[in-house]
Amino acid sequence: MAYIDDNNELTAGKGKDPIKELDDELEKLMKELGEMENASDSEDEPAVVEDDTAEAPEDDESFDVEHPAAISEMPPKQPKKRSKAPIIIAVIVLVGLIAGAWLLFGNSSFQKNYEALLMLEKAHISDNEKENKPVATETFTDSELGEVTVKKVDGAALNTYDTDNLVKNENGFYDYVVDGKVTSEVGIDIAEYQGDVDFAAVKKSGVDFVILRLGGRYYSEEGKMYEDGKFETYYDQATKAGLKIGAYFFSQAATTAEAAEEAQFCVEKLDGRKLDYPVAFDWEIIEDDEARTDNVDGATITAMAEKFCDTIEDEGYDSMVYAGTSLMLQSYDFETMKDYEFWLADYREFPNMYYGFAIWQYDKEGTVGGIDGNVDLNICFKPY
Repeated sequence: MAYIDDNNELTAGKGKDPIKELDDELEKLMKELGEMENASDSEDEPAVVEDDTAEAPEDDESFDVEHPAAISEMPPKQPKKRSKAPIIIAVIVLVGLIAGAWLLFGNSSFQKNYEALLMLEKAHISDNEKENKPVATETFTDSELGEVTVKKVDGAALNTYDTDNLVKNENGFYDYVVDGKVTSEVGIDIAEYQGDVDFAAVKKSGVDFVILRLGGRYYSEEGKMYEDGKFETYYDQATKAGLKIGAYFFSQAATTAEAAEEAQFCVEKLDGRKLDYPVAFDWEIIEDDEARTDNVDGATITAMAEKFCDTIEDEGYDSMVYAGTSLMLQSYDFETMKDYEFWLADYREFPNMYYGFAIWQYDKEGTVGGIDGNVDLNICFKPY
C-alpha cells in the first residue's frame, strides 16, 4: 500500500497512513457521540434530599417567610447538557476526508464505520422527530360532556358506524343493516337479581347472546370479592337454549394487583367453560355514595383494565372493557387501550364516541320475553 509522507509526497513503505489515522479519529468521535447518547437516555432527575430536622410550619403564614439556610443547602444546579453539534460537525468533516482518501486508496474498515455512523445518525434523527412530533387531537361537542378534545392515536379503532344503518327490528331491538343484510347480534346482560329466567323464551324473543355476571367486588373499604349466585344456573340454561354466552366482572379494584386478582377469580369461576363472547372488565364510578375507588385516577384505571384483560387472555379467553362514555373518553389512555375492545354504555339516540366499540349497551330499562322486570339491551356490531 502507498503512504503519504510529511511532505505530502507518495513513498513506498514510509510516512503515515492517512486513512488509518482519520479512521481512528472517526472511531473516537463516534464513541464519544455514543457515550453522550447513553448519558442522555439514562439521565435521571436529581434526587431531593429531605431535611429530617426541619419542623413543619405552624400555620399558613410561615410559607411566606424565606429560609436562607434551607436555600443554601439546596443541591447545586446540574451542569448543562453538553451539545452534540460540534461533535456531529466534526464527524461530518472527518467522513468527507476519509471518503476522499478511501476513494483513492481503499480501506474496508472505513466502510464499516461509515455504515455504522449512518445507522446512528438515522436513529438520532428518528428520536428527535418522535420527540418533536406534535400531538394530533380531535375536538367535538358532546350533549352531556360539552366540548371534548381527544388525542388521535395511530392504530386505534374509530367509531365509523353509520346511524342510517341502525334500525329497529320486528322485536323492537336494534339491528345494524348493511346492503340489506343484518351484520349485528342482539344481546342482554344479566345478574342474579334478575331472578328466574326462561332462556328458551329469551331466545324466542329474538335475543342472540347473553352476558352473565361472574361476580364483583364491594366498593366498601374492605373491598371483598363475591360471586354471582346464579352464574352456573344461568350458564347451563342459556347454553341449553342455544344462546351465545359472554361474561363480566363488576370491578372496584384500586390497584393492578387487585385487577389481576379479579381476573383470576373469573378464570376459576369459569372452570374451563366455553364462552362465545369475551370476559369484560366492568369498572365503574360509584355515584351518590363514598367508595374505595373515589380517588383512582385514569392512569391507574387504564393499567388495571390492561392487567385484567391480559390475565384473561393468557388463560385462553377473549377480553374486553365495559365503560360509559365519560369514563371511556376521560379516563382511558388509548395509546395503551388501542389493542383492546370496548363495550360502551350510552343510553342516548347514538353515542357521540370518537373511538370504536364492539358492543353498545343502549337501554338499561328494556324488556325481553322470559325475564320479569327491566333488563339491559345490547347490540354487537361484530358478532363473535
